[in-house]
Amino acid sequence: MNQPLVKADRVAKCYQVLRRQRNTLRALRALFGREKLTTELWALRNLSFSINQGEKVAIIGRNGSGKTTLLRLLAGIIEPSSGIIQVSRAPLALFKFWIGQNADLPVIDNIYLFGAVCGMKRGQMKPLLPKIMDCADIKNLEFAPLQDLSLGQRQRLALSIVFQVPADFLIFDETFVHVDQAFFRECDAFFVRLAESSRTMVITSHDHNFLKKYCRRALWLDKGRIRLDGPAAEVIEAYNAEG
Repeated sequence: MNQPLVKADRVAKCYQVLRRQRNTLRALRALFGREKLTTELWALRNLSFSINQGEKVAIIGRNGSGKTTLLRLLAGIIEPSSGIIQVSRAPLALFKFWIGQNADLPVIDNIYLFGAVCGMKRGQMKPLLPKIMDCADIKNLEFAPLQDLSLGQRQRLALSIVFQVPADFLIFDETFVHVDQAFFRECDAFFVRLAESSRTMVITSHDHNFLKKYCRRALWLDKGRIRLDGPAAEVIEAYNAEG
């Protein structure tokens, strides 16, 4: 029997946050144990679940429910405060499209740079340049400084690169919020292929119709805990019914 791609056992994540504005007096009181500067904020509590190879899983919940924290744990960006999370294959995680971009460099250098962030070598990226430029709708701009492109063009560029990366495990965190309608057709084509493939995806989005279309399973997070785990359409319906 195949082992799960992801296995989480009673995972929790706690952050230390400032209780009030820091100043010299309060810092001294904290140093001598008279006053605590921070308090605990539990972003996740007691999460246990597994994800098998090939699953497409939506993570839903209100803002502050722990969705991004969970994705960061899966991506290996942060470690749990307690519990165990095992990920057998490193994912390609896209949180903010500008991470891995350098506004001072030309577009072509940014393609190679962002491709490297995604695990692609220069030799792999070079034959894909025309396809990436065409998909991003920025033909003839390969030598323009990235800073001369609009935010929408920069987002399309980042996504067009991700569409070419043959990663088996992908994570998306509200990546398509500002995508225009014309480029969304490219996104739709990509996700249709992804949904029919053996690749694994974990994704958050406030567009629940999008999630129901491409995901068979959903995890509903509520105040850092799993409220419901099951078929995407049923979990999303239950979430929406609560308002």
